[in-house]
Amino acid sequence: MREVAAHLVTLDKATVLGANLLVVFASMARIERWNERQVPKWANRPVPELLIGLDRWGRRLAGLYRAIPEPLYGVRVPTYLGRAPLGMLMWSRAYDEWVHRQDIRRSLGMPDEEVDLVPAAEYVLTAIGIDALPTLRGRSGRIVLSLEDLPLPAWRFDLGAGQSGPEEPGEPADARISVSAPAFVMAAAGRGSFDALLADGRVSIEGDEAVGREFLRVVRIL
Repeated sequence: MREVAAHLVTLDKATVLGANLLVVFASMARIERWNERQVPKWANRPVPELLIGLDRWGRRLAGLYRAIPEPLYGVRVPTYLGRAPLGMLMWSRAYDEWVHRQDIRRSLGMPDEEVDLVPAAEYVLTAIGIDALPTLRGRSGRIVLSLEDLPLPAWRFDLGAGQSGPEEPGEPADARISVSAPAFVMAAAGRGSFDALLADGRVSIEGDEAVGREFLRVVRIL
């Protein structure tokens, strides 16, 4: 749990100070190597110092994000997802924190929570369209993904067109996937697998099961 807190503190601090600018616009592998070097600098500090660090640098990061002019959110820049709107980098912070909160809860034998789940889940759905769909270029089929018990519309992924977004009423689909929202976000983050969720019935696929499984195999948002 110390490592989780240290990861969030060091990432927030480096973002505020601009110390990781070259890293956040690079690949995920480079981000992970950078993170492995930074976390030990905080992980062994006293718990009160970790909590103060989380609060201090989290607040400063929020202030930095609020200061960025809104029109810049849509400017496409190189990111670990490929070329994506700048806003995706800021949005990823909510996803990162939610996933790590569940890491802590799971280590304590607690169930996944739904607090703050909507922005994390919507980030994953949006990121899939940027990161995963291009890996299926040349395939065909329309996937509609529904996250259970979450106030978000079903999400459409058109493999042939490489497009995604909220499902339009009456839109046809080759495969419809339904899954618990917390389980989906955690599996997308590499905590468990979609094959395991399918095996224990927490994911259902209606229609073309093969294309549905192929789609889930490429969903990995780190």
